[in-house]
Amino acid sequence: MYTENSLSFALINHQNDSIKIKKNNKPKLFFALDPECPLCKSYSKTINDIHAAYHNQIDFYSFFSTIIFSEKKINHFIETHNLNMTCIIDTNQILTYFLDAKVTPECFLLDKNLKPIYQGLIDDWVKELGRKGQHIHNKYLIDAINSYLKNEPIKINKTNAIGCIIERVL
Repeated sequence: MYTENSLSFALINHQNDSIKIKKNNKPKLFFALDPECPLCKSYSKTINDIHAAYHNQIDFYSFFSTIIFSEKKINHFIETHNLNMTCIIDTNQILTYFLDAKVTPECFLLDKNLKPIYQGLIDDWVKELGRKGQHIHNKYLIDAINSYLKNEPIKINKTNAIGCIIERVL
């Protein structure tokens, strides 16, 4: 569930815990990450490249949907991989449930009203768990971003993310 005011959306869970997301005319891009997931480490440069290319047009967030890792370990990951975006430690898994995040890394592109535009893989570099390809043929997230920003239809709006499974609290 969420509520809104003129400055932010408040995502609220059943225990009335909340996370605030900036409200403006920009789409929002969320990355579900895990400090111990090898794919999150491998994709950090790609995530930073996407941020560098689109940070003026999109609000970027990473979130760590974890109940087991310390804040110190997460902050170390953020610093090591130079994540220059709003990073949220989602201990109560508010974003996890709101976005229906299941694995890391998984990306979620939402419009300015938090309606889904694209969800899933960043690209097709990972073919299956434990198997990476030599070439990237489909840049799903970049294609969705570019289509949305040009007001064009999104050709693929959902893919099945591959990665480390998010352990849910409920």
